[in-house]
Amino acid sequence: MALGVGKVIADGATYIGPVPPQTSSMDGTGLIPEKIAEKIPTGRDRRLRGYFWHPDSEVRGVLVFVHGLGDHAARWGDFASGVCASGWAVLGFDLPGHGRSPGKPGRVDSFDGLLADIATAVESARARYPQLPIVLMGHSMGGNLALNFALRQTGTDAIDADALPLAGLVLAAPMIQPPQSLPRPIIMAAWLTGHLFPWLRFRRPIDVSELTGDEAEAAAIRADPEMHSEISMYLATQLVSQGRWALDHARDCKTATLVMYGEDDTLIDKTACDHLAIRMGESATLVKWPETRHALFHERSRPAVLDRLTKWLNQRAM
Repeated sequence: MALGVGKVIADGATYIGPVPPQTSSMDGTGLIPEKIAEKIPTGRDRRLRGYFWHPDSEVRGVLVFVHGLGDHAARWGDFASGVCASGWAVLGFDLPGHGRSPGKPGRVDSFDGLLADIATAVESARARYPQLPIVLMGHSMGGNLALNFALRQTGTDAIDADALPLAGLVLAAPMIQPPQSLPRPIIMAAWLTGHLFPWLRFRRPIDVSELTGDEAEAAAIRADPEMHSEISMYLATQLVSQGRWALDHARDCKTATLVMYGEDDTLIDKTACDHLAIRMGESATLVKWPETRHALFHERSRPAVLDRLTKWLNQRAM
Protein backbone atom coordinates (compact mmCIF):
# COMPACT_ATOMS: atom_id res chain seq x y z
CA MET A 1 0.00 0.00 0.00
CA ALA A 2 1.14 3.54 -0.60
CA LEU A 3 0.32 5.38 2.65
CA GLY A 4 -1.10 8.26 0.65
CA VAL A 5 2.19 9.18 -1.01
CA GLY A 6 2.22 7.06 -4.13
CA LYS A 7 0.47 4.51 -6.24
CA VAL A 8 -0.49 0.97 -5.31
CA ILE A 9 0.82 -1.51 -7.85
CA ALA A 10 -1.51 -3.79 -9.71
CA ASP A 11 -1.23 -7.56 -9.64
CA GLY A 12 -0.02 -9.48 -12.66
CA ALA A 13 2.62 -7.18 -14.08
CA THR A 14 4.16 -8.07 -17.43
CA TYR A 15 7.53 -9.82 -17.37
CA ILE A 16 10.39 -8.00 -19.04
CA GLY A 17 12.72 -10.77 -20.13
CA PRO A 18 16.50 -10.44 -20.05
CA VAL A 19 17.99 -9.29 -23.33
CA PRO A 20 21.76 -9.64 -23.87
CA PRO A 21 22.99 -6.07 -23.39
CA GLN A 22 25.55 -4.25 -25.46
CA THR A 23 28.61 -3.42 -23.37
CA SER A 24 31.52 -1.09 -23.76
CA SER A 25 34.54 0.08 -21.83
CA MET A 26 35.75 3.54 -20.95
CA ASP A 27 39.39 2.57 -21.16
CA GLY A 28 39.32 -0.76 -22.99
CA THR A 29 40.74 -2.81 -20.11
CA GLY A 30 39.68 -5.72 -17.98
CA LEU A 31 37.64 -7.87 -20.37
CA ILE A 32 35.78 -10.62 -18.53
CA PRO A 33 33.16 -13.07 -19.89
CA GLU A 34 30.04 -11.35 -21.24
CA LYS A 35 30.88 -8.02 -19.61
CA ILE A 36 33.55 -5.41 -20.02
CA ALA A 37 34.95 -4.15 -16.74
CA GLU A 38 35.36 -0.42 -16.51
CA LYS A 39 37.83 1.21 -14.18
CA ILE A 40 36.12 4.13 -12.47
CA PRO A 41 38.72 6.64 -11.23
CA THR A 42 37.90 8.04 -7.79
CA GLY A 43 40.65 10.63 -7.48
CA ARG A 44 41.80 8.93 -4.26
CA ASP A 45 44.64 6.78 -5.59
CA ARG A 46 42.47 3.85 -6.58
CA ARG A 47 40.15 2.81 -9.37
CA LEU A 48 36.94 0.96 -8.64
CA ARG A 49 35.66 -1.88 -10.80
CA GLY A 50 32.55 -0.87 -12.71
CA TYR A 51 30.25 -2.26 -15.40
CA PHE A 52 28.31 -0.34 -18.01
CA TRP A 53 25.42 -2.14 -19.71
CA HIS A 54 23.95 -0.49 -22.81
CA PRO A 55 20.64 -1.30 -24.56
CA ASP A 56 20.34 -2.26 -28.22
CA SER A 57 17.74 0.45 -28.72
CA GLU A 58 17.98 4.21 -28.35
CA VAL A 59 19.09 5.04 -24.81
CA ARG A 60 16.42 6.84 -22.76
CA GLY A 61 18.46 7.41 -19.61
CA VAL A 62 21.09 5.95 -17.29
CA LEU A 63 20.49 4.09 -14.03
CA VAL A 64 23.50 4.31 -11.69
CA PHE A 65 23.33 1.35 -9.30
CA VAL A 66 24.87 1.04 -5.81
CA HIS A 67 24.88 -2.47 -4.30
CA GLY A 68 24.54 -3.51 -0.68
CA LEU A 69 26.90 -4.88 1.96
CA GLY A 70 28.89 -7.90 0.81
CA ASP A 71 27.42 -7.73 -2.68
CA HIS A 72 29.01 -6.78 -6.02
CA ALA A 73 27.83 -5.25 -9.27
CA ALA A 74 28.49 -8.18 -11.62
CA ARG A 75 25.87 -10.24 -9.76
CA TRP A 76 23.24 -7.82 -11.07
CA GLY A 77 23.79 -8.61 -14.75
CA ASP A 78 20.34 -10.16 -15.29
CA PHE A 79 18.75 -7.17 -13.57
CA ALA A 80 20.73 -4.81 -15.81
CA SER A 81 19.63 -6.74 -18.89
CA GLY A 82 16.00 -6.30 -17.88
CA VAL A 83 16.49 -2.57 -17.39
CA CYS A 84 18.31 -2.33 -20.73
CA ALA A 85 15.30 -3.95 -22.40
CA SER A 86 13.31 -0.84 -21.47
CA GLY A 87 15.88 1.45 -23.10
CA TRP A 88 17.91 2.42 -20.05
CA ALA A 89 21.66 1.97 -19.71
CA VAL A 90 22.95 0.74 -16.34
CA LEU A 91 26.20 1.68 -14.62
CA GLY A 92 27.06 -0.46 -11.61
CA PHE A 93 30.29 -0.54 -9.65
CA ASP A 94 31.89 -2.43 -6.77
CA LEU A 95 32.22 -0.38 -3.61
CA PRO A 96 35.64 -0.41 -1.87
CA GLY A 97 36.26 -3.77 -0.24
CA HIS A 98 33.63 -5.45 -2.41
CA GLY A 99 33.77 -7.54 -5.57
CA ARG A 100 36.83 -6.68 -7.63
CA SER A 101 37.46 -3.23 -6.21
CA PRO A 102 40.48 -2.74 -3.92
CA GLY A 103 40.15 -2.70 -0.15
CA LYS A 104 39.61 -5.03 2.77
CA PRO A 105 36.15 -6.62 2.92
CA GLY A 106 33.69 -4.45 4.79
CA ARG A 107 36.20 -1.72 5.62
CA VAL A 108 36.00 1.84 4.27
CA ASP A 109 38.08 4.96 4.83
CA SER A 110 35.14 7.27 5.42
CA PHE A 111 31.42 7.59 4.78
CA ASP A 112 32.04 10.75 2.76
CA GLY A 113 34.50 8.75 0.68
CA LEU A 114 31.69 6.39 -0.33
CA LEU A 115 29.57 9.38 -1.36
CA ALA A 116 32.50 10.62 -3.42
CA ASP A 117 32.67 7.23 -5.15
CA ILE A 118 29.00 7.55 -6.05
CA ALA A 119 29.66 11.06 -7.34
CA THR A 120 32.38 9.69 -9.60
CA ALA A 121 30.04 7.02 -10.97
CA VAL A 122 27.33 9.60 -11.64
CA GLU A 123 29.88 11.83 -13.36
CA SER A 124 30.99 8.86 -15.51
CA ALA A 125 27.38 8.25 -16.55
CA ARG A 126 26.92 11.94 -17.30
CA ALA A 127 30.09 12.02 -19.40
CA ARG A 128 28.88 9.07 -21.49
CA TYR A 129 25.32 10.37 -21.94
CA PRO A 130 25.45 14.12 -21.21
CA GLN A 131 21.93 14.93 -22.41
CA LEU A 132 20.04 12.06 -20.77
CA PRO A 133 18.37 11.77 -17.36
CA ILE A 134 20.41 10.11 -14.62
CA VAL A 135 18.62 8.09 -11.93
CA LEU A 136 20.47 6.83 -8.86
CA MET A 137 19.46 3.50 -7.33
CA GLY A 138 20.67 1.78 -4.18
CA HIS A 139 19.83 -1.62 -2.68
CA SER A 140 20.10 -2.30 1.06
CA MET A 141 23.23 -0.49 2.32
CA GLY A 142 23.41 1.06 -1.13
CA GLY A 143 19.98 2.57 -0.48
CA ASN A 144 21.33 4.29 2.63
CA LEU A 145 24.25 5.66 0.60
CA ALA A 146 22.09 6.74 -2.35
CA LEU A 147 19.65 8.55 -0.06
CA ASN A 148 22.44 10.39 1.74
CA PHE A 149 24.00 11.26 -1.61
CA ALA A 150 20.76 12.75 -2.92
CA LEU A 151 20.26 14.77 0.26
CA ARG A 152 23.85 16.04 0.25
CA GLN A 153 24.24 17.17 -3.32
CA THR A 154 24.80 20.59 -1.81
CA GLY A 155 26.57 21.56 1.37
CA THR A 156 29.10 18.73 1.62
CA ASP A 157 32.77 18.51 0.71
CA ALA A 158 32.27 14.96 -0.57
CA ILE A 159 30.22 15.91 -3.61
CA ASP A 160 30.65 18.34 -6.49
CA ALA A 161 27.11 19.67 -6.65
CA ASP A 162 27.56 21.52 -9.94
CA ALA A 163 27.52 18.36 -12.09
CA LEU A 164 24.95 16.20 -10.35
CA PRO A 165 21.31 16.94 -11.10
CA LEU A 166 19.47 13.65 -10.55
CA ALA A 167 16.28 12.88 -12.46
CA GLY A 168 15.22 10.34 -9.85
CA LEU A 169 16.15 8.20 -6.87
CA VAL A 170 15.30 4.51 -6.32
CA LEU A 171 15.64 2.97 -2.86
CA ALA A 172 15.23 -0.82 -2.97
CA ALA A 173 14.96 -2.39 0.50
CA PRO A 174 17.06 0.48 1.87
CA MET A 175 18.88 -0.19 5.14
CA ILE A 176 18.06 3.18 6.69
CA GLN A 177 17.96 1.70 10.20
CA PRO A 178 18.66 -1.81 11.53
CA PRO A 179 15.67 -4.13 11.90
CA GLN A 180 13.49 -3.58 14.94
CA SER A 181 13.99 -7.23 15.86
CA LEU A 182 17.62 -6.44 16.74
CA PRO A 183 17.78 -5.84 20.50
CA ARG A 184 18.51 -2.22 21.42
CA PRO A 185 21.26 -3.17 23.93
CA ILE A 186 23.17 -4.87 21.11
CA ILE A 187 22.86 -1.74 18.96
CA MET A 188 24.08 0.46 21.82
CA ALA A 189 26.99 -1.88 22.54
CA ALA A 190 27.94 -1.89 18.86
CA TRP A 191 27.69 1.90 18.80
CA LEU A 192 30.07 2.26 21.73
CA THR A 193 32.48 -0.34 20.36
CA GLY A 194 32.44 1.33 16.96
CA HIS A 195 33.50 4.64 18.44
CA LEU A 196 36.27 3.07 20.52
CA PHE A 197 37.54 0.55 17.97
CA PRO A 198 36.33 1.70 14.51
CA TRP A 199 38.84 -0.49 12.67
CA LEU A 200 37.45 -3.74 14.09
CA ARG A 201 35.53 -5.90 11.65
CA PHE A 202 32.99 -8.57 12.37
CA ARG A 203 31.31 -11.18 10.22
CA ARG A 204 27.67 -12.20 10.23
CA PRO A 205 27.25 -15.42 8.24
CA ILE A 206 24.90 -14.95 5.31
CA ASP A 207 21.53 -16.59 5.91
CA VAL A 208 20.38 -16.85 2.31
CA SER A 209 16.83 -17.63 3.42
CA GLU A 210 16.60 -14.02 4.63
CA LEU A 211 17.49 -12.78 1.16
CA THR A 212 15.28 -14.82 -1.16
CA GLY A 213 12.84 -17.70 -1.30
CA ASP A 214 13.89 -18.53 -4.86
CA GLU A 215 16.00 -21.69 -4.61
CA ALA A 216 17.94 -21.07 -7.83
CA GLU A 217 18.86 -17.56 -6.71
CA ALA A 218 19.75 -18.84 -3.24
CA ALA A 219 22.07 -21.46 -4.72
CA ALA A 220 23.76 -18.83 -6.88
CA ILE A 221 24.39 -16.63 -3.84
CA ARG A 222 25.86 -19.53 -1.87
CA ALA A 223 28.18 -20.41 -4.76
CA ASP A 224 29.37 -16.84 -5.37
CA PRO A 225 32.97 -16.50 -4.10
CA GLU A 226 32.80 -12.69 -4.22
CA MET A 227 29.93 -12.41 -1.73
CA HIS A 228 30.97 -11.67 1.86
CA SER A 229 29.38 -10.67 5.16
CA GLU A 230 32.08 -8.54 6.80
CA ILE A 231 31.60 -4.99 8.08
CA SER A 232 33.79 -2.70 10.15
CA MET A 233 32.49 -1.20 13.36
CA TYR A 234 33.04 2.23 11.81
CA LEU A 235 30.86 1.46 8.79
CA ALA A 236 28.15 -0.14 10.94
CA THR A 237 27.87 2.88 13.23
CA GLN A 238 28.03 5.29 10.30
CA LEU A 239 25.17 3.56 8.52
CA VAL A 240 22.98 3.91 11.61
CA SER A 241 23.89 7.54 12.32
CA GLN A 242 23.76 8.67 8.68
CA GLY A 243 20.49 6.80 8.20
CA ARG A 244 19.04 8.69 11.14
CA TRP A 245 20.34 11.95 9.68
CA ALA A 246 18.68 11.14 6.37
CA LEU A 247 15.36 10.45 8.08
CA ASP A 248 15.58 13.75 9.92
CA HIS A 249 16.24 15.62 6.65
CA ALA A 250 13.93 13.63 4.35
CA ARG A 251 11.65 16.63 3.85
CA ASP A 252 14.55 18.41 2.13
CA CYS A 253 14.65 15.84 -0.69
CA LYS A 254 12.89 17.21 -3.77
CA THR A 255 14.07 14.43 -6.09
CA ALA A 256 11.36 12.06 -7.37
CA THR A 257 11.89 8.90 -5.32
CA LEU A 258 10.67 5.31 -5.61
CA VAL A 259 10.88 3.36 -2.33
CA MET A 260 10.28 -0.40 -2.51
CA TYR A 261 10.67 -3.23 -0.06
CA GLY A 262 9.38 -6.74 0.57
CA GLU A 263 6.87 -7.25 3.35
CA ASP A 264 8.79 -10.36 4.47
CA ASP A 265 12.11 -8.48 4.73
CA THR A 266 13.73 -9.12 8.12
CA LEU A 267 17.02 -7.33 7.45
CA ILE A 268 15.80 -3.72 7.47
CA ASP A 269 13.54 -1.51 9.56
CA LYS A 270 10.49 -1.37 7.31
CA THR A 271 8.85 1.25 9.52
CA ALA A 272 11.78 3.57 8.81
CA CYS A 273 11.06 3.19 5.09
CA ASP A 274 7.42 4.10 5.71
CA HIS A 275 8.41 7.17 7.72
CA LEU A 276 10.89 8.19 5.03
CA ALA A 277 8.23 8.11 2.31
CA ILE A 278 5.75 10.02 4.46
CA ARG A 279 8.30 12.73 5.23
CA MET A 280 9.27 13.04 1.57
CA GLY A 281 5.64 13.74 0.74
CA GLU A 282 4.56 14.05 -2.88
CA SER A 283 8.05 13.39 -4.23
CA ALA A 284 7.96 9.78 -2.97
CA THR A 285 6.19 6.66 -4.22
CA LEU A 286 6.16 3.76 -1.77
CA VAL A 287 5.55 0.19 -2.97
CA LYS A 288 5.39 -2.83 -0.65
CA TRP A 289 5.72 -6.31 -2.15
CA PRO A 290 3.89 -9.17 -0.42
CA GLU A 291 5.66 -12.50 0.12
CA THR A 292 8.97 -10.88 -0.83
CA ARG A 293 12.19 -10.86 1.18
CA HIS A 294 15.24 -8.60 1.18
CA ALA A 295 16.65 -9.33 -2.29
CA LEU A 296 13.48 -8.26 -4.06
CA PHE A 297 15.13 -8.23 -7.51
CA HIS A 298 16.31 -11.82 -6.93
CA GLU A 299 13.00 -13.09 -5.60
CA ARG A 300 10.18 -15.01 -7.23
CA SER A 301 8.33 -11.70 -7.57
CA ARG A 302 11.18 -10.09 -9.55
CA PRO A 303 9.31 -9.88 -12.90
CA ALA A 304 6.64 -7.67 -11.33
CA VAL A 305 9.21 -5.70 -9.33
CA LEU A 306 11.29 -5.06 -12.45
CA ASP A 307 8.22 -4.07 -14.43
CA ARG A 308 7.23 -1.56 -11.75
CA LEU A 309 10.74 -0.10 -11.73
CA THR A 310 11.06 0.28 -15.50
CA LYS A 311 7.66 1.94 -15.79
CA TRP A 312 8.69 4.42 -13.12
CA LEU A 313 12.03 5.02 -14.90
CA ASN A 314 10.31 5.71 -18.19
CA GLN A 315 8.23 8.39 -16.49
CA ARG A 316 11.51 10.13 -15.62
CA ALA A 317 12.50 10.14 -19.32
CA MET A 318 9.38 12.00 -20.48
